[in-house]
This record gives sequence, structure tokens and C-alpha cells, in this order.
Amino acid sequence: MQTGKVRPIAARLRALEAPEPLRALPGWLMWRYETHSQDPKPRKVPYYTTGVRRHGHQGGPHDRANLTGFAAARDAAARMGFEGVGLAMLADWGIVAIDVDHCVSPAGDLPPEIEALVSLTYAEYSPSGTGLRAFFTGNLGNRKSHATAEQYGFETFTSTGFVTFTGNILPHVDVLGYEDRVAPVPEALSALCQQRFASQSLGAVDPDDFMAGREPRLGLTVEDMQALLDQLDPDMGRDPWLRVGLALHHETEGDDTGLDLWDGWSGGGASYPGHEGLLYQWESFKGPTPGRRQITMASVIKMAKEARTARPSIATAEQLVAAVAGTQAGTQAGRTPPEHDGKFAILQAAEAMQRAPVSWFIKGVLPRGELGILFGASGSGKTFMALDLAMAVARGVDWHGNRVGQPQRVLYIAAEGSGGLGRRIRAYCRHHNIDPDDVLLSVMYAAPNFMDRDDITEVLRAITSAGGFDLIVVDTFAQVTPGANENAGEDMGRALANTRALREASGAMPFLVHHAGKDASKGSRGWSGLKAAADVQVEILRHEGGLREMHLEKLKDGEDGRRWTFTLEIVEMGLDDDGDIITSCVVVEAQRPQADVGAHGSRRRGRVETHILEMMTLYGTADTVKLQALVDAATAALPQPGPGERDTRRQRVTRAIQTLGREKDGPLRVEGGVVIFYE
Repeated sequence: MQTGKVRPIAARLRALEAPEPLRALPGWLMWRYETHSQDPKPRKVPYYTTGVRRHGHQGGPHDRANLTGFAAARDAAARMGFEGVGLAMLADWGIVAIDVDHCVSPAGDLPPEIEALVSLTYAEYSPSGTGLRAFFTGNLGNRKSHATAEQYGFETFTSTGFVTFTGNILPHVDVLGYEDRVAPVPEALSALCQQRFASQSLGAVDPDDFMAGREPRLGLTVEDMQALLDQLDPDMGRDPWLRVGLALHHETEGDDTGLDLWDGWSGGGASYPGHEGLLYQWESFKGPTPGRRQITMASVIKMAKEARTARPSIATAEQLVAAVAGTQAGTQAGRTPPEHDGKFAILQAAEAMQRAPVSWFIKGVLPRGELGILFGASGSGKTFMALDLAMAVARGVDWHGNRVGQPQRVLYIAAEGSGGLGRRIRAYCRHHNIDPDDVLLSVMYAAPNFMDRDDITEVLRAITSAGGFDLIVVDTFAQVTPGANENAGEDMGRALANTRALREASGAMPFLVHHAGKDASKGSRGWSGLKAAADVQVEILRHEGGLREMHLEKLKDGEDGRRWTFTLEIVEMGLDDDGDIITSCVVVEAQRPQADVGAHGSRRRGRVETHILEMMTLYGTADTVKLQALVDAATAALPQPGPGERDTRRQRVTRAIQTLGREKDGPLRVEGGVVIFYE
């Protein structure tokens, strides 16, 4: 066995391949050697394929949005002259990499226990050629035991950092055909970890440690815990976010107080998974287990202390004055002069009025923004309405009395139900008596992966080749985010970042067709940050009797809340080969229904919200009632959970009351532990 020191990888990178289980992970980046004054030994520094050094919270939305597939990282590293590629290690990969330093002798021999382990899976030499790396499926944590004069260095990577990838395989990989084999963690490897990391806390079961699983609570008040959370960034990354939740669960013994604290704090971040996603995670936390260490609020106190240390210092007035010394006063009061080269410019009111007004595809309905969303339940007719809006824009004809203007080029990405789109276009053209050749609408019959930068690049290449578009309808968003967790900010943040990149590169506004959640009162399905990022969100509702309704739920630069009622009219388009009539549907305006919306114009409320409103009748004509009394009564009136099921009635009731209290002009408000009724 020869050591075979790795040559600079950029020269041979085009031929590099990785095992299929690793190649499929969207977690690749580039790296290069850099020397720092504090450390004469060159460091391996990771970079995104954009050429920007990796930064921020590892595994957070920004980080995941900039990681790529293997091929994209490989090609970018070769093109930009980097030493090589690496894999960012994140917990949800389910992959552990072991890094063994200074274990390859000049003759190419390995320590017997290491040779036995790595011969089971894909393994390769490190960039230096004197160490090696092997990959397994499983979780061994993130631990390091430094090399000494007597023994090799040993390190495990599971959920943090990155590992370089050379492709300089060990001989057994070629001989045994293990190029795509990533084996489960063997018992011998777990035993080696216990031996090498014996002095470190592994967080595993230790039956000899009496206090493990019996860690005392700190006795913090709700105010104490809230003060600590206020010092932390809820977008800190999934692993530390979970540690905060586990600590709150431990301190509050898993009751609603801890859940509410975690939920309220998490809701302030872009990675918020939504209440249902957070509740599911909370209920997965287990109570004390003898022999297994628990995360306590001591960890959160440490995190808050580190956050205070890392926070930029507060400037004094003297420092600010000194920093801007020499800056000349403007010649016109209330504005920065044209030659001002600072980061922020100031306009006088008259100048601000001259800025370009909001531009529209459909005036008052569909703006030319960064992102639009149209959602509805299955069978609501959302795809027919999406096509109706798109055709109006492509034809340049007014939509239900709302001005459209000049025809715009529209691309319809038919990622779901693509077989019926052609028929629907044909039905629309027949109903409106138009020639499809006169419509600036194009179709992509494919489902690109918006989680994959390579696919986004290919979509942009196709758009550019076709001459560009003004509006891109994506039907549906779920179909272009395969395998993603719709409630996870990390996954949705990545897809959203790629969508924004497509918007910036193409100049076309993405308009996503999306599904409604199980509870219609909570709007579109999945991560709440998606709606927050949209300039416009449109809801499609289905009523009894075949009536449907389009509700302009959110319009950033216009009047939201507007509604249009429609039906789907059947259009016959001839006969098929069997002599059966071919039909499809088109959107036709109808009279507005008088029901199916709340007394205050809100959407149909969920089951628990409706239950709360019914409970109000228990208090007769009283205007107020104590919150606790209402929660107790409403909880008791709900069906009890089945055997072995967790009782979440009180949590759901509390959330329902909070939801009703947030409704604009809604039926109640919660103030100081008292519920005030307005109905």
C-alpha cells in the first residue's frame, strides 16, 4: 500500500466522483489552503461556490441556500482554482465521517484496528496523504482526540464542520467495488470512540453515572427564562435551537409554560417551523432517563453569555462624532448631496414622491414584485385560476375589470398534473375564441428541483435561450421541492433563496401555486416565512353549490381583502379516439356567495376556534371572563385522548384563543389574563 500524496485537486477535479449516498447530498462546497499569522500551518478554509467564504450559522437557511450538489461544487472548484471540494456535515444527513491523522506509515501501512474498520466502507487518503477519511451511516457526534507521539489523531464529524474530499481511494475500495458503499457504523467503531473519547461527555447512556438523567432544575422563573431567550437569535441553527427547546422542556417539566416560551421566541425568526411543527418536536422530547445526560438551562445561560460577548459594543456619542469628522454638511437641508458615498442616502419628501410607483401585471391584483403565492385546497380550482391570471397577463386583456396593460411573456412550469395543462389551455382559447399563437404563454413540462442549485441554473439557461420572461408560474411548489420538510425553515429557506436567485438572474417574478394546510384558517401549507416573503398571496376557496372564490389575502403595496367569485364552466373540445367527448374547464365570473366567511370577513375558522366561540355561550351576556376559566371549560368539553395518547387539549385550546385574539376586528381580545368578548 503506497501513501500516494494527493496532487493539487483543481487540475484533475473534472474526473472526481463521490459515492452515490454522498453525491446526492445538497451540502457540498469548495476549500483552499490559507495561512494565518496566528497559525503558521495552512488551514483548509471552506468557501461557497459563489466564491464567498462560508460564514454564519452552520445548517441555517443562509448556509443551506449556498451549499450545492457535488457536481456543481466540483466544477466550480476546478473553474476557480480551489484545492478541492468538501462536504458540510449536518445532522439530517445521517452520515458520520471519521478523520484519522498521521496513521499512514511511510510504507503505507495502517494501524490494524483502523484498517479493519475502514475496509468495511468507502475510504480515501487525506490531502496530505498521511491520514485517511472514511464515511459511515449513523451518528457518533463531533469529537476529537489529538495525535501524540504515541498514537494517531482521531476525530468524528456528524453535525458540524466540513470534511475535505479527495477521491484518492484506499486500495480495498477499488478491489471490493466499494466506490458507492457507505456502511453502517460497526460496533468496533463505537468501541473505539468510547476508548478515545472516554474523558469527554458523549451524552450517551452511562449506567455508572448516578446523576446522569437526574440533573437538577435551576428554579428559574418565567421572567428569568424569557430574559435569557431575548438575548439569543432564534435563527441560530437547528442543533442549538433544539438544545434551547430541550433545556426549556427540562426546566418546566414539559408543561405548557416551556412550550409557550419556546414557541414565542422561535416565532421571531425566519426559521420558525410553525406551531404544529414546533409542537411535534416538543412532544418528541423525552423525560428524564437514568444514565442519559439531559440538556438543562445551564446550557442556555452559557449560550446567552457567549451571545453577549460576541455582540458588537455600543458606540459612545464621542466615538460617533469622531468617526464622521470631516464629513461636509449638505448644501440642501434634509437630503444627502449627490457626491455622498455613504451606505445610506436620504431623500427630501419631494424627491421621494418622484420615485417610480408600484408596477403591476394586473393592477390592484398582481404586482411586479419579488414573489407571489396562490394557494388552495385540493379541488378548489387553484390551477384553473392560476392559468386564468397567467393568460390575462400573456394576452394583455383586463382581468375582471382590473387593468392589465401590454401583453407580457409568461412561463408556466407544469410540475404537477402536466398532462392536463394542454387541454386547459385549449379550453381557455376555445372559450375566449382566441388563437393560441397570439398568446405570449410558454410551458415547461418538467419538475425542476428548486432545492438544487444545478437545476435552478438549468432553468435559467432554458429561460435565457427562450428569450426571457416577465412572469413564471410554478405549479406546484411542492413538486419542485421534493423531499423537503415544508415546515422547516432550513428546507424552505433554501428553496426560497434559490427562487430569489432565479428572480434576480432572470428578471421574472415567480408566482408559486401552493397547497392549503389541513387547517384552512392558518393559510397556505408549511413554513410561515414563505408568506412573509411574498408580495402577494392569493387564496382559492371552494363553497357549496360549485361556487369558488379568490381572496386577495395579502397585497404588500395595495388593498388586500378583495374577493372575486367564480365557477368552473365545462368546455367541450371534440371527441377522442374512442368517440368520447373531451372536456376541460375555464374560469367564469359568478355572483358573490353570502356565506362561508366569518362575521368579520375572516376565513372559515378551524374546529377548535369554532369550539371556543361556542363555549362563549356558557357565560351569557358577560363581556369578560378569566382566561383560565375559559381554557378549563373548553378543554373539558373536548374529547379525551385515547389510551397511550398525549393530552394536548389544553395546548390546542390556548392556541385557538390566541389565534382568535389576533384576528383583525375579531370576536375577542386577551388582556392581563382576562378574555374580552366583542360578539
